[in-house]
Amino acid sequence: MNNHDLSEDTEAVLLLCGRFGGEKQDPFQPLSAREYGELAKWLRGRSLRPSDLVNSAGREALSDVHQSRLERKRIEFLLGRGTAMALALERWTRGGLWVISRGDAEFPKRLRRHLKHAMPPLLYGAGDKTLLDLGGLAIIGSRDATESALDYTRAVAERCASEGMAVVSGGARGVDAAAMQGVTEAGGSCIGVLASDLLKTSVNRQNRVGLQEGRLVLVSPFFPEAGFNAGNAMGRNRYIYTLADQALVIDSALRSGGTWEGAVENLKHGWVPMYVRSPGEGAGNASLIAEGGLPFDYIPHSSGSLAEFIGRVASEEDAFSAELGDVQPSLLTPGPTVEAAPVDEKSNPAFEPEVGPDQTSDDISSGEPSSVSALPFEAGALASTEAGDLAVSQAGSNDEVHSTQTVASTTPEPFDMYGDFSAKLVTLLTGAALSEEDIALRLFIEKSQAKVWLKRACETGLVEKQKKPVRYVLGRQGSLC
Repeated sequence: MNNHDLSEDTEAVLLLCGRFGGEKQDPFQPLSAREYGELAKWLRGRSLRPSDLVNSAGREALSDVHQSRLERKRIEFLLGRGTAMALALERWTRGGLWVISRGDAEFPKRLRRHLKHAMPPLLYGAGDKTLLDLGGLAIIGSRDATESALDYTRAVAERCASEGMAVVSGGARGVDAAAMQGVTEAGGSCIGVLASDLLKTSVNRQNRVGLQEGRLVLVSPFFPEAGFNAGNAMGRNRYIYTLADQALVIDSALRSGGTWEGAVENLKHGWVPMYVRSPGEGAGNASLIAEGGLPFDYIPHSSGSLAEFIGRVASEEDAFSAELGDVQPSLLTPGPTVEAAPVDEKSNPAFEPEVGPDQTSDDISSGEPSSVSALPFEAGALASTEAGDLAVSQAGSNDEVHSTQTVASTTPEPFDMYGDFSAKLVTLLTGAALSEEDIALRLFIEKSQAKVWLKRACETGLVEKQKKPVRYVLGRQGSLC
């Protein structure tokens, strides 16, 4: 790889945003994500491309770059780092690395579609770039997973390989390494999204085999020679999810750690369907299901297809949501999801503000507002308001209440959640026998509460209790009627 291998725009973006080593001694630092976003807007407003900044016409336009809250001296200094860039490219070439920017045709389509303005300006990588558009299953989990969790991870990854499904993972020890090892050793394709040490990892003997055979691609939005950085480790999570078609969380801590934060971020933005191993060994697994993750109880060594299992669970979830669409939401019903605004394919992706190669977790958390609004909360508030208006309207028809112009209730009528539970239980047990623990996990309730309600369901004949092992099935009546 030399300067001529880069598109003119990519070369300019690399000069502006890239790190080549030794920047601490420089008078100006590379542009951050937000700063490059401002520059991109400034360029777009003048019908300029990044590559225009390296010629005389573009340099003259820099006289008013202060309008984007940037210094002309800084931009000119960064654009003048040609020697440092050439030396860095030489090092990276020896390691088999390449560089692309979001204006290049090889830039992953899924990143464009999901991240939009938050696309990274640069991607560094090794291996076949076409693998970046394979999609597949993202497998995520703890660095300190148990051996049984790692065995399960490898088995799922091997199943992906046998069914022609690529695996996307983060390259860290633990679940990430097990997923990548499982799929590559089984002859499948893998996308490894790294937060650090891309150059070192690309020359690792184990990875070289997959890279040379065209079954592995390693990619990172960060400086290829960067060591471990907690902010980068957190920041790369979004790329793991958005390069995949669906995701599987093997195990997660409860409300802490990179696995939890990445999973919650995906649920918030609705990038891809997310499955959670159930029952898992992580303290956060049940909570992630309660937050909107889909239970994943697939047995990798069974005869059933993984792709069919994923499709069936997704279809059941859609049907279940549709069935509940006309019913008043309850505490057992997850809030509605909101699709992100569609991508304007006609717009030029090269000039959208994005997350840069030197981002930190602070850059991510303080970035531009998401296009996904907090509608679940607002919808709930609206429902409460409508219910209150209805109560006032009904009370207004009562002469006594109307005369005092007040509506008071010091002893509200209790709401029996069992009715909601039993309705969902019928759907849950259709065609399947489940244990008390499985039912509690899938309906996001405490096991003790499930036990009480299941006893009541047995007494009414709604369900029947089987023994050895203890499982619950629908009663002969099969419905609430």
